[in-house]
Amino acid sequence: MPDLNNQESTEVNARERRADHLREARRSLIVNAARDVFAKEGLDGASMRSIARASGCTTGAIYPYFHGKEELYYAVLQEALKELQLVVTDAIENCSLIEEQAGAGVLAFFDFYNGRPDDLSLGLYVFGGLKRVGLGRDLDGVLNQQVGGVIDLIEDRACAGGRPPEWTAGAIAHCMGLLVMGHTGRLSHWEYEGRYLLEQFLRR
Repeated sequence: MPDLNNQESTEVNARERRADHLREARRSLIVNAARDVFAKEGLDGASMRSIARASGCTTGAIYPYFHGKEELYYAVLQEALKELQLVVTDAIENCSLIEEQAGAGVLAFFDFYNGRPDDLSLGLYVFGGLKRVGLGRDLDGVLNQQVGGVIDLIEDRACAGGRPPEWTAGAIAHCMGLLVMGHTGRLSHWEYEGRYLLEQFLRR
């Protein structure tokens, strides 16, 4: 005789899994649409209505997932930082020479944002001109922890490879400066690629 309670429980679990999958798919669709809107219009210029239109849903369908555009912007940055951490981790783990692992991590950091200028631009959300802006202390705090986690990976390998404590700060600052100068056309004065200049710095 079939176990009806067990069958019912299995069906309920299957429905819950489908519902979870649908919710995650909708959330991803909204976040991807928001990324495109923010890349074109910025945080100030974007609206929940324009994001809803880009994702093919109503604004009411967004609010169960995000309370406002700041939370959406945060979600977009968080997704990029998760990918960045994977890329940097892979670069470090695939480098067999311990003294070169930190440099491999920095180059992976550079390559990630150099190939994704929209994410670079969105990632610089904390500055409006030279003024710090941010998304609020709580959201900024989580994002800073994620960025710190990536930098800690590089710093750990730098120390293991015999680099001085200040090396990582200089390398990341150099990396970010070259990214900004490269994407704003400022490097054309010297006719050097940003990655080449970064490689020269890392060899010191």
